[in-house]
Amino acid sequence: MYADVEAVLRLFQNFLVPMAETYTHDNGRSQLLLSLIGTVPIVYQSATYNIPVAFWLPTSYPSVAPIVFVTPTALMLVKAGKYVDISGRCYHPYLAYWSNRSDSNLVDLISIMQGVFSQEPPVYAKSNVSAQQQQQQQQSSPTLGGYPSPTTSLRPAPPILTYSPRAGSNSAMSSSQPTGTHQQQNRYPSSTTFGPSSQQLTPQQAQLYTKLQTALLEFNTASSREMDNLVTVNKQLNDAETKTKDELQSLRDLNTKIQYNIATLTRCIDQLNTKIEQIRTWPEEPVDEIICGSSVVHNQLFELVAEEIAIEDTIYYLGKALSQDKVELNAYMKHLRNLSREQFMKKALIKKVKAQLGHVE
Repeated sequence: MYADVEAVLRLFQNFLVPMAETYTHDNGRSQLLLSLIGTVPIVYQSATYNIPVAFWLPTSYPSVAPIVFVTPTALMLVKAGKYVDISGRCYHPYLAYWSNRSDSNLVDLISIMQGVFSQEPPVYAKSNVSAQQQQQQQQSSPTLGGYPSPTTSLRPAPPILTYSPRAGSNSAMSSSQPTGTHQQQNRYPSSTTFGPSSQQLTPQQAQLYTKLQTALLEFNTASSREMDNLVTVNKQLNDAETKTKDELQSLRDLNTKIQYNIATLTRCIDQLNTKIEQIRTWPEEPVDEIICGSSVVHNQLFELVAEEIAIEDTIYYLGKALSQDKVELNAYMKHLRNLSREQFMKKALIKKVKAQLGHVE
């Protein structure tokens, strides 16, 4: 937003002024928005005119298109056309498809509106009778102490286009181009010195006009400074809003993952509890009855092998006890002979059973 406004003010510094004013939407909601108010120059029938306009920038700009209005003065009327309705609201395909284009900007919009207004001016002057009555009312209005009355405008009206239908032909648009100093007053001046001629003012009015002009310049300076601060704050708020939305979306994604993991863990815990309950309901089986042979001979072979392995372990631990002087040699030799004899008998019996079962070593 700041870059677009700066570019517009650089190109139209004598025509558009930034202001912060309250805008009322069609639904009645009021909102403080940044606006560019003033005129834009156009060329119509080889003459230059200034069209009074107002550009309102929504808070979500540049994602949302600006709101453009033609703001006629007291001596003007809006001419409804293809791109302007009777209320002065401006429409154009560039505005309608603003969000579909990534390069939409305010400078191009003003250039497009200048081209549209040059082909079909959106304002025309009131009738001469109405203008004369208004001038007479302004001249006859009382003054206080030599100062101009509040109804007297110190700022000249933008150029006026007179709309005069001709008999026997189509309606035509012609520009009122008076001569002399009157023509210069109808044009919007290109410099900051504007207002009624000093020759038409009394000394008191000239002094008041000078004070008003000084106050206006001070107000414009303060407003520009305040507007820069507002634009900076608005940019910071927009950045903070974007960051907040991103962080909120990250938290939402993390919450979704956590909820999914919780649901998965809960499902697995339920399955494990169900399986544990099933195992607890199983009857206890005697291990000695489960680990056995398929016949009497196989059970005998199983017992012989177990006894032979037990004798082997006993001999091992006797030798270990002898080496540590925990068993005397005579006792060791006595038990070793008995165990060896018994082990030999077990091995012979195991070999005989295996031969009976058909196992060949």
